[in-house]
Amino acid sequence: MAGNLGYDWIVGGSLPELGRHSAAKHEIFDAYVGAYIRTLTKSHRTRALNLTIVDGFCGGGRYTLDGGQVDGSPLRMLAAVDRVRAEVAAARTRGIAINVDFVFVDANRNHIDFLRDLLESEGHGSRIGRDIHIITSKFEEVAGDVIARIQARGRAHRSLFFLDQYGWSSVTFATIRKIMAALQNPEVVLTFMVDHLVNLLNDRMIDTAGLAAVDLGRSDVQDMLQMKQMRGWKRFIQNTLYEHIQRNTGADYYTPFFIHPEGGSNRDYWLLHLSKHHSAREEMGKIHWGMENTFEHFGRAGFNSLGFNPSEDVRKDMLDFGFNDNARTRSENAVVDQLARMLHARAVAGKGPLTKKELFASHCNEAPVIGELVDAALAELRKAQDVIITGKDGALRRSVKTFAWDDEIKVSREPGLFSVFDQRAA
Repeated sequence: MAGNLGYDWIVGGSLPELGRHSAAKHEIFDAYVGAYIRTLTKSHRTRALNLTIVDGFCGGGRYTLDGGQVDGSPLRMLAAVDRVRAEVAAARTRGIAINVDFVFVDANRNHIDFLRDLLESEGHGSRIGRDIHIITSKFEEVAGDVIARIQARGRAHRSLFFLDQYGWSSVTFATIRKIMAALQNPEVVLTFMVDHLVNLLNDRMIDTAGLAAVDLGRSDVQDMLQMKQMRGWKRFIQNTLYEHIQRNTGADYYTPFFIHPEGGSNRDYWLLHLSKHHSAREEMGKIHWGMENTFEHFGRAGFNSLGFNPSEDVRKDMLDFGFNDNARTRSENAVVDQLARMLHARAVAGKGPLTKKELFASHCNEAPVIGELVDAALAELRKAQDVIITGKDGALRRSVKTFAWDDEIKVSREPGLFSVFDQRAA
């Protein structure tokens, strides 16, 4: 993010100061690039990986922090790829080609000039125009060209879009839908200043271009303005916006997390990871758990935690959720109870078994749940002899702690109250 946050770069000028919340965000970007490449190069049958990394609001690429200099997202992404490329090469007896194109976009000419100068001074000058592409433009104006560049690299279209916008309307939902529809394997990490939007929401905003950019119409604004009269109104509006994003970005999987910038709580924003595959959502969830207390999740522990029921008090069971040991214990306990009830309801309805992937896919978007939390819940239910878990080959899963995505789960008894309910009530 640049410009509006005081992040301005001029060749020969002083560096902007990086906020700690932005430093944490860069850690996420860095970690996810590494996790992504490791995941896609696990199979020894994979001989090559073509990937395009797009930084749509790249800035100048260097900041000051605590009296020293730190790299911004462009140089961190370059370094992350170099690290994981060396790591994978050292672990593989047979070679693998990891071919990454970088596309750095910024609308400010001064920022691009600074970044180009920085890349050259860091020894990357010969790569500019080859595997590093620098574009002076608004991301919206070149998104189509970037998509075409990715399509030209092959059929897999593996791509990561880091869209660290300031505000909430510099990237339109129409563009995100285009990315999701035109590419086979895209992922988008989008900054969305939800509190900025909520706090500015008033009658004068109806029919503005900013709201049109995120597909909010007159009736949507009027409904949210009515919510401002309710107790807990901010939660209602945030949940309404989250559901709106789910419906209008074309992504199947979502990971929404709150970031609290220093200097006040009225500028909270979301870091949204949007993808078309459950494994992508799983890897991002692992990173958030691995960086506990950096990001927060607002909602209940377990499944269905971001949704709300208008008939319930919106504050009921709502807890500020840091990714730490206490939060993990709460989530594990919640998932056991919720999973038991889900399976019980399926049995009562006469439905058959479901796979772990089906279970995860149908509930993960509303929760900070990752696969290993589901595995822990399944292990407890199996230990209580409430469920039977079988592999793809039909064999019973007896002692494993980690279940495959295509393992089938079914109740092991006639529909009745699960024994875990009795144990927890005791």
